[in-house]
Amino acid sequence: MLTLQHLRGILTGVVVSLLGSAHAQIKSSGPYLPPQYVDGVMAVVGSKIILQSDFETEKMQMTKGATLKDSQQTQCRLLEDMIIQKLLLNQAELDSLVVPEDQLESEIDNRLRYYQRQAGSMSELEKYLGKTVNEFKEDIRPKMREQLMAKQMYAEITKNIRISPQEVKLFYDSIPQDSLPIIPTEVEVGQLSIEPMITAEAKDFAKMQLEDIRARVMRGESFEKLARAYSMDPGSKSQGGLLPEFGRGEMVPAFERMAFRLKTDSVSPIFESEFGFHIMKLLKRRGERVLASHILIRAENTTEDYKIASLRVDSVYQLITSGKMMWCDAVKKYATEDKFNRDAKGNCGFMLDPMTGMQKTTFDALPSDVKKVVDKLKPGEFSEPEMVTTQDGRSVYRIIYLQSFVAPHQANLVQDYSRIQMEAENRKKQKAVDAWVLKHRTKTYIRIKARNLDCDNLSVWEHE
Repeated sequence: MLTLQHLRGILTGVVVSLLGSAHAQIKSSGPYLPPQYVDGVMAVVGSKIILQSDFETEKMQMTKGATLKDSQQTQCRLLEDMIIQKLLLNQAELDSLVVPEDQLESEIDNRLRYYQRQAGSMSELEKYLGKTVNEFKEDIRPKMREQLMAKQMYAEITKNIRISPQEVKLFYDSIPQDSLPIIPTEVEVGQLSIEPMITAEAKDFAKMQLEDIRARVMRGESFEKLARAYSMDPGSKSQGGLLPEFGRGEMVPAFERMAFRLKTDSVSPIFESEFGFHIMKLLKRRGERVLASHILIRAENTTEDYKIASLRVDSVYQLITSGKMMWCDAVKKYATEDKFNRDAKGNCGFMLDPMTGMQKTTFDALPSDVKKVVDKLKPGEFSEPEMVTTQDGRSVYRIIYLQSFVAPHQANLVQDYSRIQMEAENRKKQKAVDAWVLKHRTKTYIRIKARNLDCDNLSVWEHE
């Protein structure tokens, strides 16, 4: 059951996941046989297991920096949440639910963008992680796939759940006045970026540079050393151009087409993608997955290119500040396509809350460089154009728009209706999931080996 603590989480931008976190999954092959207990296994749910190490990791993340105490009751509740997720995951596989590769890749990229914004830069993020971004992506891919499958099962169970305005009000009225949370500063912030155009001459020069590098590779020089020296891909450069293993639908089309055309140990001709010019070396192919390295050379802008872009962004700034063009129209007409956020123009350039997906987001959730700009603006104002560096090293001109600013306040139906509606709907969905769990846990093989925990709430899970 959702509690007031869940409401506080949603309203303050802290996600209280109904599904728990994802963990490593063990796939069953052939007819199902109940797994045998081994050291480190805390629970078995169908063909899925929960390891002691998974549990300890979740416990650490749950209590880190929180007021939540690491009590026996807390641990029992955590283990039950993990069992519920495994039950959802197990049923998702039985129902043959599939996570599309493009959705998986998009979720991973969104997670990385959020982490990068918090860290300040890609290099700072890699320092914090203690590994490269590509290594981190490979680490979280199976966990993210598992989480998305469980979410799909959750969505399948709750797809027909709807909530009325009357139910929202009843939910709000059921919360004691002194228990309503304080909502931190919220803002609606848009971003319009204009990237200098790349000239044909600049493209020709970049291609010529890469032709020279490819010739050196073909003469026997190390692909890895040349990638470290010349590649402009910040994610793979330090790894000698090595990319995480990938399959169809996980890379941009031009890159994928070339990867599946190559033979092992062969080097591709020069090809172009939206990121620049590449050469690729195929290291290994296993079925529909490949392991490859690449060298990227991007065309560089000239001083004249930046001058033209600067005049263009100044012109846009004059149009929006004079009221001759609305913000959304300006974004759709003039903003450069964002390679890392395909929906940016559709969202009128507004930054969405990474936790709720809503346009209104907490100030603290903004990237650090955007916070500094927004801090100087009043609602309805635009920042003067400035040049900034994107996450892949490009220089662009940017305008920031502060549409609204809401000071900290106690949650109420006028200012926070959307968030309260979301939580009321979540509670209704949770009731449906609770009923589903009650029904399916009696049909699924479940064994719990948490001998160090005395959990009354887990006694109903095991059955003969």
